[in-house]
Amino acid sequence: MRCSICGKEIKGRGNSPYPIPGGKCCDECNYRVVVPFRVFLNSIEKGDVAMLIKPKGVIENIKVTEPLTLEQLQAAVEGYIAITPSPIENYIFVVNEEGKLKGLPFNKIVYLLFGTEFVGNVLVVHKQWVE
Repeated sequence: MRCSICGKEIKGRGNSPYPIPGGKCCDECNYRVVVPFRVFLNSIEKGDVAMLIKPKGVIENIKVTEPLTLEQLQAAVEGYIAITPSPIENYIFVVNEEGKLKGLPFNKIVYLLFGTEFVGNVLVVHKQWVE
């Protein structure tokens, strides 16, 4: 059986990737993607956690206590920023504006979670934290 997130062979019984669609996921994807995504979803009402999704299959949750500066946003996406709406109410995607020009890798995790095609790092953040 293959992991529905990374495609690698699953050792053991596998894990439920819920709320990410698919049959089962491997332990690594459960730890690096599924659990952090669930933590983020539990914090949506508070709006105090941003989610940085990296194309190598890693989600990092970032506690936000004050508005993010342009420099912090650029550091997160590793370049000039572009802001687009997110399907999560009051949240936005912050992406690398030149990602395709620079040949950044496709972010499969963002596609699995939101059905949106981006390259490079993607920051999902409540719009109140972006100046």
